Amino acid sequence: MKPENNLRCNPAQKCAILHDKGPACVIAGPGSGKTFVIIQRIISLIRKGVSPGSILTITFTKAAAIEMQQRFIKETDSMYPEVLFGTFHSIFYHILDSTKLTIIKETDKYKILSHILYGKDYDGEIIRLILSEISRLKNSGDSIENRDKSVPFYEEFPEILREYSAILREQGLIDFDDMVILCRDYLLKRPDIRKKWQNRLRYIQIDEYQDINTAQFEVVKLLLSEEQNLFVVGDDDQSIYGFRGSDPRLMLGFKEYFKNAKEIILDTNYRCAPKILEASKHVINENSIRFRKNIKSGKVGNPGIITGKEYIEKAEQYKGIIEEIRNLETTEKRTGNKPKLSDIAIIVRTNMEATGFASMLKEAAIPCSYKEKIVALHEKAAVKDMISYMAFMNEGHKRSHFLRIMNKPVRYISRAALTKETVEERELLCYYAKQSKLNMTTMIQKLFTDLKLMSLLTPKGSVHFIRDFMGYDKYLREKFAGNSKVLNTHLADLNEFEELCKDFKNYFDLKDYLEDEERKIENMRNIEISDKNGVRVMTMHASKGLEFKRVYIPDLNEGIIPSRKSITMEEIEEERRMLYVAMTRAKEELHLSYVKGTKENPMRMSGFLRPVKYLFQDSNFDGILIK
Repeated sequence: MKPENNLRCNPAQKCAILHDKGPACVIAGPGSGKTFVIIQRIISLIRKGVSPGSILTITFTKAAAIEMQQRFIKETDSMYPEVLFGTFHSIFYHILDSTKLTIIKETDKYKILSHILYGKDYDGEIIRLILSEISRLKNSGDSIENRDKSVPFYEEFPEILREYSAILREQGLIDFDDMVILCRDYLLKRPDIRKKWQNRLRYIQIDEYQDINTAQFEVVKLLLSEEQNLFVVGDDDQSIYGFRGSDPRLMLGFKEYFKNAKEIILDTNYRCAPKILEASKHVINENSIRFRKNIKSGKVGNPGIITGKEYIEKAEQYKGIIEEIRNLETTEKRTGNKPKLSDIAIIVRTNMEATGFASMLKEAAIPCSYKEKIVALHEKAAVKDMISYMAFMNEGHKRSHFLRIMNKPVRYISRAALTKETVEERELLCYYAKQSKLNMTTMIQKLFTDLKLMSLLTPKGSVHFIRDFMGYDKYLREKFAGNSKVLNTHLADLNEFEELCKDFKNYFDLKDYLEDEERKIENMRNIEISDKNGVRVMTMHASKGLEFKRVYIPDLNEGIIPSRKSITMEEIEEERRMLYVAMTRAKEELHLSYVKGTKENPMRMSGFLRPVKYLFQDSNFDGILIK
């Protein structure tokens, strides 16, 4: 171990490292050395006579806990194996001594909810949203009466949650969120157990504190001894997990919860070059729910590069970025030193954009790494309905296609009426005539008249006809009234698909394209895109904690970032924090871009870029715009 007085650290880092007793909140911006501070503080406590086994460091992921433990072991030559590192859930599991508890698998959660929702129209995305809201309520401690109004099956949600919880209890299962609640209740009911753990864990440190939720916070308070030796490190500007129940106000209000708390700001960023840091600060300073801080760059000699570009179309934008990456070959020939592809990251808002970029890199034979789940546009529920409408009229009136569309919008057509592998108007009319349901005649005749008219249109015209004239969009709005997140997702998917369809003259051209896309995506699924030496493609969420020499952030448009689903000030500010996180992944170069669109389909630059609009003052400018 290095002697304490030989440590190379700035005054703020030293102040944090030497803090011993009482609560402290360390506000650590990107690249400010928070992991270094946490490890050196453990060493400092041990030197002051604190028992290594009484020091606990909590992280949010298993990977982060292992990495921090390994760095500590290396720094101390494995002298103090008693020091504890773990995630919230691993610590709570240990406290509960949970040998009798079985944690449910994620896939089994979906199976249980599929069972509960039997007979209702649902898909995997709806189940994911329900599970997300269940998790949020458990972690925030919020009442079910305050459930998100956009949650699917809003009215039935309380009953769905009760049944879901009952099935878990019957099967002796818990989920991770239950573990937090069980641990809190256990410590409240058993003061003897609580005292035992308070005596054992005299010093508690929490990394990424901005991501803590209310339930976790309540358990941590119960574990604190009278001295309240709680040392938290985080950055409120990087709080981007609101959908999991994390609440940056728990960090912002730290001094309210702990009256004598010390507040330390690590105000030097050793990652980002000055120009990159300055632009990032301009963006995040627009947020109001945050600590005000003046972060400065610790890099000297390299001011950094930041550019802003405007493109007419998304495809042009992607090709432009790929061409820039290709030009690294020219750099190699000129300098003899080729920059590593693994030093480059392409960071986007959603999996949809990430999948598109990974596909294009693969087609361009540029090695890349992409670990997100690949979801094709034509696999989305509403888009599959559009395709089924067109396929029914162009592929022989197949029963399988008709089943998907016959009651979208609702027409009260029964499965029992479909007695053959093909569906014909005449046979449906005969069926309902025999059932003496003559009111169905007009409806069926209108449906087949509409279908015949639709079949005469181009794919784009067909989609527009189905959505508008046949009432599909109205059906969605009625079905998801009050569930704006689901509705907006479906409408966004349909808008994107309708735009895609404009490039095809007929259904079979579109079908050929979709089948080709399916083959490409299957190849991507079958051939893992995980070249460690390749360009990294990821979402803004996935980029947190990482750093790269060169970063591209494309698609900086309204409706993408911020997402069109974000409405409240809190949601908008979290979206802005996501952009800030993405921007501060860049060490030396940061390249921002957005799509301007065409006269027929104009698009707007993200409002988040307003403070750095000077980057985009000349759409044809191809160089560095910050002097």
